[in-house]
Amino acid sequence: MTLRSTSLALLVAGAFAANLAQAQQPAASRPIARITGVQGNVLVSQADGMAAAINGQQLPPGARIITTAGAKVSIAYERGCVVDIAENRRYIVREAAECVAAKAPPLGAATPFAVLAGPQVINTGATVVRGELGVSPGKEVAGFPGGKVVDGTIQTTGDAPGMAQRDAAIAYTDLAAQPCNVRLSGQDLGGQTLTPGVYCFTGPATLSGELLLDAQGDPNAVFVFQVGTTLTTSAKSSVRVANSGQSTEPGAQGVDGRPRRAQLCHVYWQVGDSATLGPDSTFLGTIIAQRAVGVGTNAAVDGRTLARTGAVTLASDAVEIPLCAAVVAWGPGALGVVGVAAGGVVVYEILKDKKSKSPN
Repeated sequence: MTLRSTSLALLVAGAFAANLAQAQQPAASRPIARITGVQGNVLVSQADGMAAAINGQQLPPGARIITTAGAKVSIAYERGCVVDIAENRRYIVREAAECVAAKAPPLGAATPFAVLAGPQVINTGATVVRGELGVSPGKEVAGFPGGKVVDGTIQTTGDAPGMAQRDAAIAYTDLAAQPCNVRLSGQDLGGQTLTPGVYCFTGPATLSGELLLDAQGDPNAVFVFQVGTTLTTSAKSSVRVANSGQSTEPGAQGVDGRPRRAQLCHVYWQVGDSATLGPDSTFLGTIIAQRAVGVGTNAAVDGRTLARTGAVTLASDAVEIPLCAAVVAWGPGALGVVGVAAGGVVVYEILKDKKSKSPN
């Protein structure tokens, strides 16, 4: 073999080996998250070990994060959720593991109730409730008449309110167990625009001004708010819907005579203590509070006020269940509910000796 042919053979062999080695190396993973809010000594894994974390640094699946004493950091996933990491923790970035979609809880027998309390419902003024009003295990309802219930009845005896409380408790547990997408502890909801997801507060939640829920054109969009302690909204605050994917009939009015606002059927507030809505406020969603719900004077609630162990207090308010769940029949042993879904009208029946079913 000549020198020239030997050199050519070596060159080809070298190129083949290089290509083989390159093919055997794993491709770099696409980043799915980034580092934000670095405080203190935070470390992130690199190819050759651990290095100090930098705000904005991109993270692929499998990246490891370590926080030392007094340090904290947040991991913002591309899908919109944020994970807060406290001091002395180890965390591994996972392929969208923190971004589980919010889901509607099974409201069951609580579905047709606009107002549900533990010991009592107390009203002053000309409150209008559209849907069922119930109390269990108590029986006291004060201020009706004075207030009135339309498209429903007042339930203080029989099986209905007890079944509703049982299923409200199940829904409460379901909501509390959903993985958090975005942590908002310490932030006011006023002035924020949120997309469907699970939003959590380890302590209290407040709303001053307007909260905009952008359904992104999906009429079945689900918003879940997990509140560790109390929910408080200020006077004249509001929760409003944008891009709901459905239109409001021109001239349509709510039970209080105000123009009907765009609605969503799947907005839920799981409140670890009590909820207090400010006077002249407009609120959207189903509140399930561990203790009480207080609605300020002249407020409007498009949803439900469900208090597990405490009272519900009302004062010249309007509370009506979403249009996707309207009571159509009530009897001693059965309750008929209409669920208006994207595919049309579906009738749900709750029988005394059968397990309840609900679209919500």
